Amino acid sequence: MITKHKFKLSICVAALSSSIFSAAAVGATEFNANTFFPATHPLGKFGYVDWAESLKASSNGELQPKVFTGTVLLPARAGMSGLQDGIAQVGYHYSGYTPAELPVSTAIQELGFNYSDALVAAVANTDFNMNDKELLAEWEKAGIIFGGGYSTPAYNLMCSMPVRNLSEVKGKRLRTNGNALSRWAETVGAVPVNVPSSEMYQGLEKGTLDCALNVASDLKSRSLWDVAKHTTMVPLGLAWAGPMWGYNKDFWSGLSSKHKRLMFNENAKAMARLYVGYDASVTEALNEAKSHGVSVYEPSADMMSSIKQFASDNMTNVYSMASEKYKIADPKALFSRFDATMQKWDALFAKVDRNDADAIAAIIQRELFDKIDVGSYGL
Repeated sequence: MITKHKFKLSICVAALSSSIFSAAAVGATEFNANTFFPATHPLGKFGYVDWAESLKASSNGELQPKVFTGTVLLPARAGMSGLQDGIAQVGYHYSGYTPAELPVSTAIQELGFNYSDALVAAVANTDFNMNDKELLAEWEKAGIIFGGGYSTPAYNLMCSMPVRNLSEVKGKRLRTNGNALSRWAETVGAVPVNVPSSEMYQGLEKGTLDCALNVASDLKSRSLWDVAKHTTMVPLGLAWAGPMWGYNKDFWSGLSSKHKRLMFNENAKAMARLYVGYDASVTEALNEAKSHGVSVYEPSADMMSSIKQFASDNMTNVYSMASEKYKIADPKALFSRFDATMQKWDALFAKVDRNDADAIAAIIQRELFDKIDVGSYGL
């Protein structure tokens, strides 16, 4: 028999576990927003911490995200399952951590070595995931609403010893985060170690990694300069797979059209701020690196040649890989559509001031988010 006290308690527990509170008395909707990046990291700061404050302000306090950074709420690989289960209502997820569930999104990341413009990649990736039928079907099957994407600047090498050329990289254990990076590592005789970026510091500190492959801003944002005293500015592709903001389906369907539109407006602003801020954070980290005992090198000619050759070979091999590994029915059509989307945004951003986040955001909002019907998207 359930007593009145126990009945009331069960209701309270159910409400708390959902992490969504529609507080009619104050007209606010509270929800959990999760990213495994620390608050000091550009993806954490611009994508979540600053985004949340801007969203609160633009909604006059009607939307109240509670931001969780690092792995406080969820481990890195659990971003998608946390959204599906309602532990977080908004969250970041890297598709490469769940390739079996997100094969199309992960397959597109295989082209990371073949593009170099992080702004174009971030917005083209968002456009493609929100409008391409094949990607929309994948997100619907996953039970997640894709609300906006991102792209990192080019990855670099941050190592515990000098790794400036092909002879020095041979045999080194390199932290990678996807198949393309792992394949490049193998072509130069290195050993790829596929672990989340949240585990780079520990790996370098304990000697299970010789180098971390990530953006050089991590020297500062993740304090890698304490354990990696040698950085080589070799361009190792961009990372863009998955949503910067994925939405729990029930949460998204429960939002008003007004609040959905506010979300999209803030996502456009945050994407622009992330692009400008990420580049600035790389410059800042490199400028401060010397004072932390870090030597910064330019890559050798043979290392650069290996990158160029790999990118060329990658375009030959990526179709068979997409078909065999990711079971993509028509990879040539998929990659052709993706490239056309990249070309579209390359033209749209051709004349924009790359240091003007407001101007960049205006283009993203006008040419992408304003064209999404919030009344039907994701439903």
